[in-house]
Amino acid sequence: MRARIEPTFGSADGEAVQRTDTASDGLSEKDALAIVVGDRFSTYLHYWRLYEACGRAPRRWNWPAFLFSSLWFFFRRMHAWGAIWFILSPLLMTTFALLGLPWLSLLSFVVFRVLAGILANPLYLAHCRRIVRMVDAEHRGAHRRHLELQKAGGVSYTALVIALAVTASQNTLIKLIVGSISEPTPTQSAVYVAANPPYLPDPQIEEAERVVYQEQMRAIAMTAWPAGVPTEGNACIVELRLAPPGQVLKANVLEPCTLNDAQREMMLGEIRRTDFTIEGKMRFFNRHTLIDLHK
Repeated sequence: MRARIEPTFGSADGEAVQRTDTASDGLSEKDALAIVVGDRFSTYLHYWRLYEACGRAPRRWNWPAFLFSSLWFFFRRMHAWGAIWFILSPLLMTTFALLGLPWLSLLSFVVFRVLAGILANPLYLAHCRRIVRMVDAEHRGAHRRHLELQKAGGVSYTALVIALAVTASQNTLIKLIVGSISEPTPTQSAVYVAANPPYLPDPQIEEAERVVYQEQMRAIAMTAWPAGVPTEGNACIVELRLAPPGQVLKANVLEPCTLNDAQREMMLGEIRRTDFTIEGKMRFFNRHTLIDLHK
C-alpha cells in the first residue's frame, strides 16, 4: 500500500505531531524531510517552524543564501533556482555597467542577494516537499523510500565545485566584455568606443585634433554671447554638464567673469538651448567641460 503523507500540527502546548495514513512504511512528513535535508535538519526545522502548532510560514531570512546566492541553491540541489540567480543577476549587472549606470549595477546585485536571503527558506521547503511527494508516488516500502529520499536530497559538492568554476569563468568573461568597450581616456565617450579603430592613434595628431575640438566648442558657446556686449576686454568661464552627444544638462558661470548678472543669465539661457554636438569628434566628448570665453 502506498503512503500518502500529510503534515499535521500538534497539541496546544506547541509540540508538533506529524501523521501519515496507515501504510507499510510508516514515515511521517517530518521523518521524510529529515532524510531529504540530512545533517542540517534541526536548523531547517527551526527555519521552517514545523515544530510550531500554528503552522506559520517559514522564517524570511537565510544568511548562507544571502551571502552565496546561486552557489547556495546549487549546493542544496535546487538547480533551477540556482540557474536563475546565476544568469539574471550578472546579466543585469553587466547591462547596467555597459550603459554607464554603475549604481544600478550595484543595486541589482544587492536586490538579488536580498531576494535570495528572503526566499531561500520557503523555496527550500517546497523543494524538499516536492521530493517527498515524488518518492512517495513512485516507490513503496520504508527501506526503498529511505534510499530514494537520501539519493534525491542532501547536498551536492559536485554541483558546488562546478558552479564555483563556472562563476570564476563568468566573472573573467564579464571583465573582458566590459573592459573591451570601456572608455580608454577620461574624456572619451561610449559612442566613440564602439567605433574605435583597432589601431593606436598618433598622440600628436590626437592632441592637435583635441585642440581643434576645444576651439569648436568655444566657438559654439560664443554664439550665446549677450548681444550688445563687446567681446574685447570681456571674459567669462562657463562650466557645462553635457549628455551625449551634446545636450546641455547644466550650465554655470565661474569667476572671474566681467559680465553683470543680467548678461550672465542671458548667456546661460542661450547656452542651455545650444547643441554642442560636433560630428566626428565624439572621442573627445567630456560630460564635464570648462570653456573660457574671451576675445
